[in-house]
Order: sequence, then C-alpha cells, then structure tokens
Amino acid sequence: MLVQQVNPLLILLLAALIMLSLMALMPWLFSLSRSRSKAVREEVVELVGCPKCGHEYSRKYERGSYVGKEVGACPRGDGPLVVKAIYVERHEGPE
Repeated sequence: MLVQQVNPLLILLLAALIMLSLMALMPWLFSLSRSRSKAVREEVVELVGCPKCGHEYSRKYERGSYVGKEVGACPRGDGPLVVKAIYVERHEGPE
C-alpha cells in the first residue's frame, strides 16, 4: 500500500541519485585497490661466486657491474670472485 502512494517520479529520482553516488565512489575504490598492490619493493642484486671452489653469495648491485666481471679474490681459496648473475628481487612488505 505504501508503494501505491509514492510517486513513480520520486522512485526514479532516488534510483538516479544512488547510481550517481556509486559512480562517484568508483575511482576512490579503484585507487584503494591499486595502492595496496604497490607494497612490493624491488632491489637489484648480483650473484658473486668463485668458479674454482663454488663459493657463492649475493650482494647489492654495484654500478658498472656486469656478468663475468672479476670483483676480487675468493676468501675460501685462491680463485677469483666473478659476477655470475644480475637480477631483481621482489620483497612484499607492509604499506
């Protein structure tokens, strides 16, 4: 009985107001979802190792490094330390 007393134009206006409100909130909701996905930190790392004894470790990338570059002497033996790989590590963390 209440529906019969309400003007159909008023129902149409309320529906349009709800639709416009939802459309106005959409960019804000999308920005919230994008900001959470940016919590990934990337770091360039190089793998350094000795070809003679097999000793390996990773360290932060140093500018000018390239695969095959000798970067020192092996602490475990008498071989050279060589850059074996350069790659990106992704670390997920809190915002």
